[in-house]
Formats: sequence, structure tokens, C-alpha cells
Amino acid sequence: MVYIQDKSKCSGCKACANICPTNAIGFKYDDEGCWYPDVDIDKCINCEKCRKACPFLSPNHGVTSRNLEHSTVFYAAQLKNTEELALVSSGGAFQALAMTVIDNGGVVYGAAQIGVDSIIHIRATNGDELMKTRRSKYFQSDIKDCYSRAKVDLTEGRVVLFSGTGCQIAGLNCFLGKEYENLFTCEVVCHGVPAKKIWEAYKREKEQEQNKRITGLIFRDKSMGWSNNQYKISYEDGTCEYEKSTIQLFHAGYLQGLFYRPSCGTCPFASMPRVADITLADYWRYKGLLNKNNLGVSLVAVNNVHGQNLLDLANKYLSIETTSRKTALESCRHMDEHPIENPKRKEFIQHTFSYGYFSAAREFLDLRCPTFSQKIKNKIRSWLRR
Repeated sequence: MVYIQDKSKCSGCKACANICPTNAIGFKYDDEGCWYPDVDIDKCINCEKCRKACPFLSPNHGVTSRNLEHSTVFYAAQLKNTEELALVSSGGAFQALAMTVIDNGGVVYGAAQIGVDSIIHIRATNGDELMKTRRSKYFQSDIKDCYSRAKVDLTEGRVVLFSGTGCQIAGLNCFLGKEYENLFTCEVVCHGVPAKKIWEAYKREKEQEQNKRITGLIFRDKSMGWSNNQYKISYEDGTCEYEKSTIQLFHAGYLQGLFYRPSCGTCPFASMPRVADITLADYWRYKGLLNKNNLGVSLVAVNNVHGQNLLDLANKYLSIETTSRKTALESCRHMDEHPIENPKRKEFIQHTFSYGYFSAAREFLDLRCPTFSQKIKNKIRSWLRR
């Protein structure tokens, strides 16, 4: 039976719930808004399958033998279609990989944003369904029963591309218990996931401040270019607000590690060798010619021959360049280093629950406030968009 005593040892991947033969494992939110296993003792038969599927209890934390036996190779990549490129958050490598699988009759599992702040994993078999998985999402995606559904697809011989964060791919690997030739895995480099109730506090106060309801949220808007990505918040009256990510009040707290899920600050999946066949990130330090349009470049880490085969097939959609390991790791420290939990995390969360998010932000956030001229420029940009 799975029982979480140390919350830093559970990422909420839901591998345990997917493998339970009696459906004895549900999930409940804790006081911070992070979900954890909740076992119905009357249904539990003590088969221990949940423990075997837990990536935290796995000797290699879900890393496959393919990855242990292969050295990672790094690439810069960008979608060839600039119209499609403008609609994704980075260089579009995931879309290229996914479309390659769908073109060959396969299925894709990925995170979709439903409404403002609900992120769930879905199964896509065509381009229209795949569109729902576009763009970055900074909330934790609910796997639901996608591990179980993917296993059915695999055993029926379908080609499957499963994407997610490192802990989710590790959960899938442990859930399956073996390697499939028709399975490709793709992970996004994760900076941690925020506690849901902290977001809810921010959202509530933001709506009160604006006196209108938030109806849309884009975490990585590229209308000012990839290097100037920003939050886009849409309201019920049709207006929109744009804020640069580094100074956006919620995102700044996220980046500073003030409300990560407890497991993020000690994440065993944010290291080399990685757990997926292919690992994706933004290539912020890219200096080549691919980004002449400032629409984004993906950093692609190919962790085994299996992943290399898929990337080679995706060159129909992607422009690809090899790059050095040194530059790649310097560009994305979370490729080989877990997020750092802020030592004031508990104080920040307690302050938020007592006095509100805005008050906690004023007290704890190290925020480089924009100058007066920057504020004027931001207002003009927002006005021009409207």
C-alpha cells in the first residue's frame, strides 16, 4: 500500500493509481493545493503493485536501459513553417515529433490546457486534437488514466508518443515495467510545478483588482518575440493584459521557488541521464541562424538511438543543427539540475493564506520593478494590441 510520509518523495505522477487492480487509490489536494494518493483501505489487497510503479522507489528512478547505455546528443531545432512556429511557445520541436507520429498512424499523449487553469493529459490521433497540446503550461498536468490507455495502445501495436515532465515519464516507465519498441517518450525540462492554491489566491485577488473575471491565460505569448515572452491574461469584457514573464507577479514567485510542489526542490528526475528518449527545452543561448525571426529555438537532447530515429524522421517539419553539450547545459541548467526551493517557501505560503498573495509578493518577492518609461511602453503596447 502506498503511504506518503515525506511529501518531497511524491510528485503526483499517478502511476500508482493507474496500476492499482482494484482502483483503491484516488488523489486528494492537501492544504497547499498539491495532490497526493488517498488509499481506500477496504479496496486495497496489498499486492504492492503501487510501490513497484513508484518512480521514487525505482533503483534508477525510471531511467531506461536505453538511456543508461547511450550518451546524450544535443541539437538546436525550429519548425520550418513560421505560421505554425508563431503559435507554439518555443521552437516547435514537440509539434514536429508529434505530427511525425500521427502521420505514421500513431497516437500522441500530451498536456492540454482546458479553460484558464485546468491542465490534463489527453490522447490525440489527428492534428486538430494535437493543437490542444500546444504551448507551455506551468501548472501540473493531471495524467488521469493515460498510462493505462497508452499501455492498451502499445499492446495493440500502435506507435505511441508520450510526452510530459520528467517525473511523469519516469512514472510511465515504471508503470509499464518494460521497454516497447513502438513507444517513444518525450519530456519537457521542468522548472517545478506551483501549488494550486497559491495560484487560486493570486487569481482571486487579480480579478478583484481588475473587477472582472479572468477567462484566458497564455503563459508564453510571443507577440513581442520569443526572447521577450510574456503572460497574456484575457478578461470577460474582451480586454487583455500583457506582462513580461520575469516581472509578472505570479510567474516571478514561481521562478524564485516560493511555492513549488515539495518534491520539485529535490527532484531526482532533473539530471543526466534523462528519463525520456528525447528531452526538450528552450535554447536561450542559441547564437546561430535559425532564430533570425526571433520566434524561438528548441534545445533537443536525444538520449538514445530510439529517440534519434524519431528525430531523423521529423526533419520533414524541423530545421535541425547539432550543438555542443557544454553550450546546451549552460543554456538550460535544469537539464542537469533540479529547481531550487526558496528557503522562505513556508513563510511565503503562510503569509499568502493569512494576508493574500499580493501582500506576500510585496514582502518576499525579489522583483526588479520596471522603470517609469518601461511602464509607459508596456501600456502603449497593450493599447496597440487592443
